[in-house]
Amino acid sequence: MASKVEKYFKAALDKIVFINLSDEFIDRHQNLRFLKGIPIPVSLDVLEKEAQKTGNGKMGFSPAAAAQAMTFVIGADANFPYAEQYKRFLKYNIKGLYLVMLGSGIDMAQSGKYMEAAILFRATDIYDRWSRKDAPIGTPAVRDPRLPDSPEALYNYARACRDIYMNEEEEDAAKKAAFREESVKAFEKLTKEFPDYDQSYYFLGFFYMNKKLYAEAKEVWTKFLSLTKEEAMAEDVRERMGQVDDLIIYEKGYLEVMNDRAQNGLDILLPLYEKYKEWWNLLFFIGLAYRKLGEYEKAIFFFTEVARIKPSQSDAYNELGLCYASLSDFDNAEKYFKKAALIEDNDPELLCNLAAVYINGGKLDLAEETLAKAEEMAPGEEITKLWRTELEKAKNGAAN
Repeated sequence: MASKVEKYFKAALDKIVFINLSDEFIDRHQNLRFLKGIPIPVSLDVLEKEAQKTGNGKMGFSPAAAAQAMTFVIGADANFPYAEQYKRFLKYNIKGLYLVMLGSGIDMAQSGKYMEAAILFRATDIYDRWSRKDAPIGTPAVRDPRLPDSPEALYNYARACRDIYMNEEEEDAAKKAAFREESVKAFEKLTKEFPDYDQSYYFLGFFYMNKKLYAEAKEVWTKFLSLTKEEAMAEDVRERMGQVDDLIIYEKGYLEVMNDRAQNGLDILLPLYEKYKEWWNLLFFIGLAYRKLGEYEKAIFFFTEVARIKPSQSDAYNELGLCYASLSDFDNAEKYFKKAALIEDNDPELLCNLAAVYINGGKLDLAEETLAKAEEMAPGEEITKLWRTELEKAKNGAAN
């Protein structure tokens, strides 16, 4: 995990500076000799505060401050060159480290510092696994002793990553996507390492729903309901599960339509219509099925409803144009292709559809103007070549 998000974690290391312990100090503290020549991280904030206390701008070695910064470095960069020495220092110098690190991460998360919280939770999980790496492996039936005893570090890490992407500005789509993916991976890892931990299944259900993986959402939520004792959360999931069943039916139906099995798709989708008359996606694929079956009047009804519910849906206007063109109603076809092209900023394919209407309607000058614009935007495209040929045939026919 963390390959895509680590660059964001590493950026947080700007708040860390590194100092070197003097040889004299190491000689006086033989238990720290493994740190000889090793740069010790310290937070800039801590460095400034300690310097102010001394009055001379200098800072003494603070094990607590070093430990705090070491955990931050470990969490931000799992492959940091001196991570092993830092883990060793933490192991022998900080009591109750797991709970201390976990508590610090929770404090950060509660104060809205989700990036810092994610780094600390990640460090907690990394350190915990490192401290167990030499555990003797027993019989195959026994749970791997190298795995954490508690899901808390990984769970809170998954939650913090989720908080980052849910609170990130929409402009940084790459960052949002990276932390969404990282959160999903962490929750999925939890289901493998702690299969009886209910919360991971709860959050995964929402992730899968948002990705339109309805069958997967139903599976993890079913598992959640079998495990949880949280009645309020269970009630929420039960309510959503009813929607999931319909979404699975919808998914099956629209795939039939898209795979040119329009009648099969229609048979699956129409029963949902009475229940979801304002669900534009459903109406769109019902309309598409009717259009593929050549039942243009019925298709027009559904695409018109889509346009009413979602006026910015250019595909609905394009489909209306295709339906009217098939009925030789070129005035209406022209109107709807123009609407679609306006929304899509003169998409070449939509312009070709409009040019086709002009050709069939005998408006060859408009067809020439429209097709030239499509050719300028997408030179060499097969669809523009096709309609250029048709336009030349129409011109020749008109000349003769």
